[in-house]
Amino acid sequence: MKDHAHERIGFREIDEHGNTQPAVSPHVPETAGPERKRVQLNPFIIALWALDAGLAWFGLWALTTAVSAIVSTAQAQSAESAQTAQINFIMLSNAPYAILAALLITAALLLWHAVQWQRKRSLLP
Repeated sequence: MKDHAHERIGFREIDEHGNTQPAVSPHVPETAGPERKRVQLNPFIIALWALDAGLAWFGLWALTTAVSAIVSTAQAQSAESAQTAQINFIMLSNAPYAILAALLITAALLLWHAVQWQRKRSLLP
């Protein structure tokens, strides 16, 4: 944008390297540069979704594995070793917490997405 008043007088604006800059008029607004693109994906939210899926998968897998081992053990009790029983106990005692954590993370992420959706539509400040 050229300002004819400043060019006739002979004023020029220069930057710190000595390069000339276009004159700025207080009466004519500057044109906005190209709009910056925002990254739509938040890597932390993606990581939380991955953690959520992993916790849900582990919780369900551990629960089904431990319960099926208990049911099959009732039929053939002598076939199970002490180490397998301990692993099944650990999986069975940790599975509900993994499922609960997955449900809480899912609820928190859905709430976060709802707030972001409302902010984009100017419903929240």
